[in-house]
Amino acid sequence: MKRFMIAIIIIILLFPYVNHGKGEDIIYKKIAVYPSIVPAVKVLEISLRYGWNANGKTYIFEVSQVNEMDIIEGKLKNYDAFVIGASGRQYLYGISNLWKKQVKEFIANGGGYMGICGGANEASMGYERPKNPIDYVINDAVLKVANVYINDDQSQEWQYLYKTSGIEGGVPLKCRFGNNSILSPSPDNPRIIRYEGGPGMYPANNRNLPEVEPIAFYAEEPSEKAPIHHWYKKDGKWYKDGAIKTDIKGQYAGIITKYGKGRIVLFGPHPEEPTMIGGHVEEFPGRTKYTLFMEKYLYKWTGGNETLLGYNWWILRRGMAWACNIADSDFPPVNGTSIFMDKPNNLFPMIYVEGKAILPCKKNIVIGGIDVEAYAMDAKEVKFYVDGKEKAEDMQPPYKWHVDLVGEHEIMAKALNGNAFAYDSIKIYFL
Repeated sequence: MKRFMIAIIIIILLFPYVNHGKGEDIIYKKIAVYPSIVPAVKVLEISLRYGWNANGKTYIFEVSQVNEMDIIEGKLKNYDAFVIGASGRQYLYGISNLWKKQVKEFIANGGGYMGICGGANEASMGYERPKNPIDYVINDAVLKVANVYINDDQSQEWQYLYKTSGIEGGVPLKCRFGNNSILSPSPDNPRIIRYEGGPGMYPANNRNLPEVEPIAFYAEEPSEKAPIHHWYKKDGKWYKDGAIKTDIKGQYAGIITKYGKGRIVLFGPHPEEPTMIGGHVEEFPGRTKYTLFMEKYLYKWTGGNETLLGYNWWILRRGMAWACNIADSDFPPVNGTSIFMDKPNNLFPMIYVEGKAILPCKKNIVIGGIDVEAYAMDAKEVKFYVDGKEKAEDMQPPYKWHVDLVGEHEIMAKALNGNAFAYDSIKIYFL
């Protein structure tokens, strides 16, 4: 008996994982997000910070950014999936054959790819019939890994990007879901998803690529749901100069396909962004970065009820699970569990003095203590962590915790709901 106990102790010492229990069942999927100056990409990054339990396993998406040099240097091999959202920089770097080669090899060797709006364009075959210089630039930059052409005309669909007023812009467009494991569990069909100038997709019929499987279709026409116009100004007055017409209704709003050993998920609209239920479009003169800050006629969506931030995030999480080759039976649940670090936050770093925002800064600096605040949705409780260690919990909104530290620390907030959780984190330098 004594020898038997000694043997057991030796086994535990040599193989400590035997005593880890559920730790053996944690499966991490590393997600690389391509950065952009467009805020929607940061929201996309936050939307994928998620974990869930399924069939005795815990899956966790670990999300971080990679830049063009990371890709050129072959660092995508350290990740399970690559995401390009509402960005235009991939068209610039996609012209580089080395950049394209690294991304295509990553997918072909088993990596996942998710593209949204401009990221969907990047994976496509480009324009079947390019019409202007920008179309030719995009055609030269695309990866040609998904067997679809894009319908994203500069004078039509793109106008819903160029003329958007920003946060109040975008069209709440109905999208019909097909019978697929990713989207068919939706609580409603069609589903409202924010649209802001993304592509309609249709078959390219390239014999060297597998056929795509459509998973969502545009059930409404943007120019009919939200009619906007070209305008010109004369003698101080604005005049309409023709209606903008789009033609994506019935085309693919979402597809899945494979390239080599890898899996690809593309969306034309924006599941990462909140949208509106009800309301109408309104045009007005204003300025945005797309007009080079000259006064132009813009549009906004008004009069409706805004959805929660995480309203459609389950679409992205289930799509990413498919791209990461997770079994359908283990897909994340259809819920709106989400969290966003609101004070301080990653979008608008500030200098805080005793909890009060004083000045914009390149990173969040806190002088004195601060009540860290998290905006959580569909959560039973929120837990706060410092450098990975749990420190506090809050059961009711507003979710906050007072922090008074010294030095640089990572603060994380986790929203829990049954067998799933969303998390967000931020680095803060405390003085």
